Amino acid sequence: MLQALRKNKEKGFTLIELMIVIAIIGILAAIAIPQFATYRVRANNTSAEALLKNAVSAESALNSDIAVYGASDRGEALTRAAGQIAASTSGQRLVGQIVAATRDSTGSYITGTRVSAAGNVTSGVGLTVPDGMNLRIGTTSRAAGQGTNAAYKILTRAANGNRAFGTESNVSDVIYFVQNDTWNGLTFGGALATLTTPRMSSTQNEFAPAGVPVNGGGLPTQSWMVLQ
Repeated sequence: MLQALRKNKEKGFTLIELMIVIAIIGILAAIAIPQFATYRVRANNTSAEALLKNAVSAESALNSDIAVYGASDRGEALTRAAGQIAASTSGQRLVGQIVAATRDSTGSYITGTRVSAAGNVTSGVGLTVPDGMNLRIGTTSRAAGQGTNAAYKILTRAANGNRAFGTESNVSDVIYFVQNDTWNGLTFGGALATLTTPRMSSTQNEFAPAGVPVNGGGLPTQSWMVLQ
């Protein structure tokens, strides 16, 4: 009797039982891995959206200080190279001419200049740009007839996200987005050749002139859409 019990204990799992366990693990992995990847993309998109909101707050602070807006790539029109969002990583300055700017602990900021006959006034506001994020802020500095630094346009995205986010001074309380799954995982710092950026304007909303969304290069929905 005791010998029979010992033999049963030593048998362990049968081949069929092991195959069932492996099959269950495979099914769980097939469900969980895609869900995790989707969650990661969503989290990165949320971070890019948060960066956009922080940039809007920084623009508001700068405008309260010197009555103009600032740019991360000061002096160059946002549309100089269609589709580009200038890159910046934590610990690096944003590209552009920086004069008397106040930097935050990570060294990123926006800067703007109020032009007047009495003398130009330049100021800056600290803005943290986390690793893996792309940021571009353009102003109307060189847009003919638009006024020097009278308006801004902000674009953000995560390198491992599938959405680009945007807003502008004409509708700073509205966030627009355009989505394209082919953008996910692109090398950080590179231009998005298929992303179409609206032109600069201080007089109307260029994401949706006359209420009609413009093409943003999204897929399958091409247009810039309002984030609900």
